[in-house]
Amino acid sequence: MFIYEKINEEVLLIHLHGFASNVGSSKVLAIRDVSLSTGKFSFFAMDMDYQSTTTSKVLEVLDALVKGFCKKFRKLILSGSSHGGYVSLNYLRFYSPECIDRVFLFAPSYSSLRLTLEEVGYKGVESWLKGESELTFKECNTGLEITIHKDFAVDILQKGYEILEEDRINFPETPPVDIYIAHGTKDEVVPVEHSRKFVSKVKVSAYKEVEDDHRLTNTFRSLLEEFCDDKQGSF
Repeated sequence: MFIYEKINEEVLLIHLHGFASNVGSSKVLAIRDVSLSTGKFSFFAMDMDYQSTTTSKVLEVLDALVKGFCKKFRKLILSGSSHGGYVSLNYLRFYSPECIDRVFLFAPSYSSLRLTLEEVGYKGVESWLKGESELTFKECNTGLEITIHKDFAVDILQKGYEILEEDRINFPETPPVDIYIAHGTKDEVVPVEHSRKFVSKVKVSAYKEVEDDHRLTNTFRSLLEEFCDDKQGSF
């Protein structure tokens, strides 16, 4: 399933939802509403199904989307929440950003594999880490039962997709595009300390901490509008 609203002929925002989410999420609906009500950007989002494939394949699909939309729009905004932020950052690391003007990250994950292992525990996952079996567990934040592809962990380890490893940040100090990050101080899924470490080493255009949870339930729309209004006229 996907959502596509062609409102603005010049600018398109592509949003990547979180790991245990889809295009029916509150963030996706809020972005769509801002697109329709302000006309500042067109909007595209699709179900990414991260758990049923690998990060490498997701990045290939994203690259195809970016290259295709670059032929239709002058500028692209890449937006990612939680694991969608992880994918967005890795896209900047391993692919040419083409016509991407800026990247919005909302409570982004910098170490999705590590966070998954911390949630499910390190025992009994040996075969999954070797790519020999799938991993099934109940996600704490949503209560949903999730089954992750058997090659998901192997792919991350082989390609080096983890951005935060202890105190090491695997990302260029000067990003190829402007990066805007928002993180809630009450986040119990991705610790806000991870964003603090990232911005201490990477020159981002804006970093906002808000008193909110992982979903940014109370502040997401205002943060989105603030990021869009930054550098007025740059679109």
